[in-house]
Amino acid sequence: MTSSTMALPPEARVAFVADQFADAPRTPDEPYPGGAELTDAAALEAAPVEVTCLRSAELEPEQVGEFDLLILGNTEALGAAQVQALVAHGRHVLFEHDLRLCRWRGNFPSAPDRMHRLGATCTCPHPVAHALLDSALGAIFLTESQRRHYAKNPYYKGVPYAVLGSSLMNRDFFDEVDRRRAEGKKEREHRVTVCYSGSASKGFEEARAFCREQGEEPFVIRHLRPDEVLEVLANSRNFVYLPQSFEAAGRLPLEARFLGANVITNRVTGIAREPWWQLDDAAALQHVRRAPERFWEHVARFYQRPARAGRPAETLAALTIKSVARRPLATLLAASRAALEASPLYPNLGLAAETLERAQADHRRALAPLEPSELV
Repeated sequence: MTSSTMALPPEARVAFVADQFADAPRTPDEPYPGGAELTDAAALEAAPVEVTCLRSAELEPEQVGEFDLLILGNTEALGAAQVQALVAHGRHVLFEHDLRLCRWRGNFPSAPDRMHRLGATCTCPHPVAHALLDSALGAIFLTESQRRHYAKNPYYKGVPYAVLGSSLMNRDFFDEVDRRRAEGKKEREHRVTVCYSGSASKGFEEARAFCREQGEEPFVIRHLRPDEVLEVLANSRNFVYLPQSFEAAGRLPLEARFLGANVITNRVTGIAREPWWQLDDAAALQHVRRAPERFWEHVARFYQRPARAGRPAETLAALTIKSVARRPLATLLAASRAALEASPLYPNLGLAAETLERAQADHRRALAPLEPSELV
């Protein structure tokens, strides 16, 4: 779908629902907002109409009908009664930050089966997510790579969609970029920087190993405030980011690039496959600068659509059972698949074995650092 100049009517009653927002109380393990919360905050900052923010746990089923449109960010905490009300209302837009369909939310190394772990392909059933998708006015994906991960899931039936091309950045970020670009080039403190993550999917160990192979011990970003992260990136000559399984967009490489660092990444990173990533810095920056505006243009276009006829309405009891059972069921199916993949009979299963081998080969190619991959 292409962008348009369509706008939401000023009187539209809009809610933004998410498990948490950027101002949520933090924990010692996660002391600062994550990329999803920062992207949501940038979207809300650019909102052309008044938006009511509701945490998933706060949304009452009877509230749903009070809104002309509900934007659903990460909503893992929604209960069966809330989902039932949303499906019946049919006036929601899904804002996809990771892989809503997946039992592991795209953190494929945590799964037991090779199709997830080595093929980076989700095969999870997720009846609750499908109920929301089937009844949605549309879905907004961060990148085309992310959307294709949804399309590979055998249970996914498709939904009207739009692709932003990146995460959303706030005005302060662009002000900081403009200020530093106006100052011109300065000496940078760190030769090469990587970002710590305890999640194997983020590729911290691989990025650090890459640096050490180049004879460099990288500076490691860890437990820093968002503004401190930007300061480090602005003082880094190189930033190495090599995710290993699924990266919907890639906020850090985007920030690093526009703050003047040389970015070394791979095709697992969603933005690295976007056409704008190949543009010169000025044109690429302009594209990303307009992303919050494009988000609301897409929302406005979906707003004009009539409510979709989803699957036949399910009882609250049925949705409750599916909501409770989905994680154990997906885990059991993945474990069963892992056992089958380990069987000596698996190579003789024809299409199934060929599909796994093709997925693994595609993912191995995506893991390789993109050229040029030399430190500067």
